[in-house]
Amino acid sequence: MPSNPDLNRSLGQARPFLQSLLLLLLLTVLQPTNSFHPPLNPTPLILKPLKSTVDRYEISKGLVQDRLASISINDDFAEVEEQNVLGVITDAFTGALFTLLHLPDTCGISDSSKNLRVLWVRALLNSYDQINDPIAEKLLPKETVGLVTGDGKALLKPILKFAEWICSRTTYIDNQVEEFDGFMEGEKNVVLFGSGYDTRALRYRSKTNLNFYEVDLPSVVEGKAKLYDMYLKENPDGIEKVTSRFLGKDLNEYKEGSLISDLSSLGLDPTLPTLFIWEAVLFYVNESPKRRIFTELYTFNKSPNRNENAAVVFTDSLKPFLDVPFTSETDRFFDGLQADLVSHRSRWGGAVHFATTVLRDSSNSMTALGEHLKKEDLVMSYTPTQSNNPKILHSPSLDNAWYAVGYTWQINGYTSPVEAVDAKREDGTFPMKLDKDGILKPYATRLWNEPLVVYRDSSQNLVCLTDVCPHRSAPLSMGTVEDGSLKCFYHGWSFGEKGECDDVPTQRSVSVEKPETQKIFREKVTECQRRHAVVEKDGLVYVWRGELLEADPRLLPSKRTGDMETQPIDSVLDYAVDYSYIVENNLDSPHLFYLHDGSVPPIESIGMMSKNLPELRLRPFQDDCGFGHLGRFGDTGRVKKLLRFDPPNIVRHGGVSGFEEEFHIVPVAPGRSRVLLRQHLPKGPILSTITSIPKMLPFLTALVNQWNNHIALEDGAVMQGQSHLIEDMDAPRMQMGGLGDDLMARYWEWRRKAYGETNPWFNTLQSAPKRKPSIPTGTTYGDSASIIESARELNNLIVEVEESVGIKQKYVQQTPEPIFAPMNSRNYLRALVLDDFVKSLFQGLEPSSTMLKTERSPYGEETAPREKALDGSRLPGAENVGKTAPTVAGLLAAAATWGVIENAERFGLTQVLDRVAVAVSTSFGN
Repeated sequence: MPSNPDLNRSLGQARPFLQSLLLLLLLTVLQPTNSFHPPLNPTPLILKPLKSTVDRYEISKGLVQDRLASISINDDFAEVEEQNVLGVITDAFTGALFTLLHLPDTCGISDSSKNLRVLWVRALLNSYDQINDPIAEKLLPKETVGLVTGDGKALLKPILKFAEWICSRTTYIDNQVEEFDGFMEGEKNVVLFGSGYDTRALRYRSKTNLNFYEVDLPSVVEGKAKLYDMYLKENPDGIEKVTSRFLGKDLNEYKEGSLISDLSSLGLDPTLPTLFIWEAVLFYVNESPKRRIFTELYTFNKSPNRNENAAVVFTDSLKPFLDVPFTSETDRFFDGLQADLVSHRSRWGGAVHFATTVLRDSSNSMTALGEHLKKEDLVMSYTPTQSNNPKILHSPSLDNAWYAVGYTWQINGYTSPVEAVDAKREDGTFPMKLDKDGILKPYATRLWNEPLVVYRDSSQNLVCLTDVCPHRSAPLSMGTVEDGSLKCFYHGWSFGEKGECDDVPTQRSVSVEKPETQKIFREKVTECQRRHAVVEKDGLVYVWRGELLEADPRLLPSKRTGDMETQPIDSVLDYAVDYSYIVENNLDSPHLFYLHDGSVPPIESIGMMSKNLPELRLRPFQDDCGFGHLGRFGDTGRVKKLLRFDPPNIVRHGGVSGFEEEFHIVPVAPGRSRVLLRQHLPKGPILSTITSIPKMLPFLTALVNQWNNHIALEDGAVMQGQSHLIEDMDAPRMQMGGLGDDLMARYWEWRRKAYGETNPWFNTLQSAPKRKPSIPTGTTYGDSASIIESARELNNLIVEVEESVGIKQKYVQQTPEPIFAPMNSRNYLRALVLDDFVKSLFQGLEPSSTMLKTERSPYGEETAPREKALDGSRLPGAENVGKTAPTVAGLLAAAATWGVIENAERFGLTQVLDRVAVAVSTSFGN
C-alpha cells in the first residue's frame, strides 16, 4: 500500500497514546478467560457405569452419553466469573475504537466486538510474518488498514508479544487442515465452529476438494458473508466453488435439536471424510448443549451410510469434562468417547486444549485417517518438560544417560543468575564475561566424583574434558580459555576444538622437529585425554555418562513443542549431602506443609501450610517419563500439584496453573550435591508486560532466588542431620512410613536396581588414557596399586583440601566451588535478618524462625501464632493489615534490602551490614 504522509504524521503524534491504549486492550482481549463467558446453569449429573464396547451405533451412542454423564461438575468451574471492571472498561473502549476504524467500511459490518478485533490482529501478525494470512488485510477498510500494514504498524508492534494465543491456534489449526487435505483423494468436509472473521475458507479456496461449513452467531456469519462477497468481487480467482456454507446459530440453542441435521440441510455429505474444528467458542457454550453436541460429534461416523473417517480438532476449552492440562487425563477422556488422541497441547492450566482426536470405527479401532494424522506416539507426561529415556525407567541404570551439570550462562563466565539475566541479549544469548584481569575461566565441576572442565572452542561449541592435563596431571580448570583453546596453567599445553591438543609451547623450542612430527605428538596427547559428550539445550549443559560414541541426543530432556511460552527463572543450590537425600526431599509432599508452612509467598499462596495438611490427598501415578504423586485437597478436590521422579536424577513439580519446576540434582561427589533448579512461569500478557520493563526480570530472578535460598536452608539443615545419623551411625533410611512415603519406597526400589553391586562413584584416573603412561604411578605411599588402595581405604589418607590459595591462581579441590546456599548462605542470612525486621515493622509478622505459623489443634481448631506475634511492635493501623499478604511497603522495603545485600561487597558495606544484622538479631532476642 502506498505511504500516506498525512497519515504518517498523525500517527507519529498519536504514537504514545495509542500504544498505551492498545496495550491495555491486549491485556484483557487476547487471552481466553472465563471472564467473558455467559453463566453456566449445570444440570444434576447421574453417574452411570460404562458398558462394554461393541460395534452397534445405538450402544456406541449410549457409551458416549454415559461417559459424558459420568463426569462430575467441580466447584472450580460450576460458577463462571463475571467480567471484571477493567474488562468492562476496555470492552467499551475497544468497541468504540473499532467502530471508528470501520467507519469507512462499505460492507455494513455490525459486529465490531472481539471477532473483528482478532481480524485486525491477524493482519498485523501477517505483516510481521508471524502467521501466513495475506487475506486478512484485504478484508479491512482501505482507508485505515495502513495502521496494521503500512508505516503505522510500528505503533502496534508491542501487541505482538500479547498475540501469541492467536498466532499459536492459527498455526495449529492450519497444520491440521493441511494434514487432512493430504488424506486420500476426492472431496472432504471441513466444519469450522466459532472461527469469527477468520479467513481460512478463503485461504484454502484453491483446495477445491475441501468443502467448508462455518457455524457462528447469526450476526457474525452475516458479516462474514458480506466480507467474502466483497473479497471475491475485488479479487476474482475464476474458481467455480462456493467458498463456505454458513449456519448462523447460537450453539446454546442445541439443548434440543440436531447440529448434524442442520449441517446436512446445508449440504454436508456424511459419506465424505469430515474434519470438525473448534476455535475458542466452547467457552461460551453451556453444559447441556455441549453434552448433546459432543454426543453427536463422537458418534458421527457410527451411523449407517457414513464415512468412518472423521476427526475433531480443538483449540478450545473442554470444561466441564476436562479441567486439567495433562495429556494422560486428556487421552483417558477421549478414550471413553471411543476416539484416539493423536496430538495434544494445553494452555493456561488446562483452560484451553490444543487437541486432535480421531473417531474410531465401528469395531473401536483406529481408522485410516487416524493413522494418517498420527505423526508420532504421544508422550504421556504430566508436565510440559519431560525426560525421553524410558529405558532406564523400566530397566534402572545410572549409565547411558544425560546429566545437567550447569547452565549456559555459567559456561560463559557468570557466577550469579541475576548477573546473567541482567546481561542477557534480546536473542536470549549471553555475552562472554571476562574476570577483572580480562581472562575467561573454564567451568569446573564434578559428576559422580569425576572432575570435569567445560569450555567453548573457537566455533563456540562446548567441549568437556576430564579435569586433568595429560602432561603432568595438573588441573586444567586452573587454566584459561583464550581464542577458543583451554591452556593449562602449568606449562601452557593447549586444547581446542573437540578437546584436541592444538599447541605444546615446548615443541617450538626444539628447532629440529618437523611440523609433521609435532602434529603426531599432539595427536598422541589427544589420545591420552578423556573426552565426554556434551550438549547445550534450552540453556542447560548436559554431559553424557557412558561411552562417547554411544551418546544419543534423542534421549535429552525436552520441552513439549507448541505449549504456552514460559519465563524460566534459574537458581543454583549447593548441598553438603548425597544427592539421594535431595531426591527424597523433593518427592516428599507432606514436608512442604509442615516444615515450610507457608514460609515464602509462593508456597503460602497455594495452601501449603500446616493447617491444611489434614486435607492433603495423594494418588500415585506413572507416566512415560517417571513416577510420582498427584496431590489435591479433600476427597473430591481438583488436582493442585504433582511431583514426579524422572530417572536417573530429575524431580519435576507441576501444577494445573502451568507453573513448573525442574530439579536437576547433580551427584557431584559422595556427600556433595548441586541442584540446578529451573522454574517455569507461564508467560501470559501480564508477565510479558512486567518482564519487558527494564531491570524487572533481574529483580524477579533475585526475588525467586531468595525464596529458593530460604527453602533450601530449611531443608538443608534437616538433610544434614539425616545424613549424619544414616551415614555415620547406621540409622535406617525409613523405620516407619507415613503419607507419601510409598513414593520413597518406590524410588529406593529403583535406586537399588540401578546401583546393583557396583560403586557408581568415579575414583581413579588410571584407566582413562588410551596410551600407556610414561610414569604410571608415584604417590606418597609408593608405587604399588594394592598398597595405595589399602592405605586409602583403611587410613583415609586422601587429604581433603577445599581450597589452596596461590599468587596467580587458586586451586579448588571440591569443585564446583560451593558459592550458593545452603552451603554458602551468609549473604542470604544477613538479608533475612533485615527482611524479618521489615516484616515485623510493617506487618507485625513473627520471625522466620517461628516453627509453626498456622497449625491445628488435635480437635481441628486453627491456632495462629501469627495473631500473637510482635503485637507491641506494630505501627498504628497495622492491625488492619493482612497477616499473610505482603503489603506494598513491605515488598518495597524487602526489595531495597535485597538490593543492598546483593551489592554489599561492591560498595564496601559488608562489615556495616554485619553489624546491623547483629543489632537487629539482638533486638529480636530481647
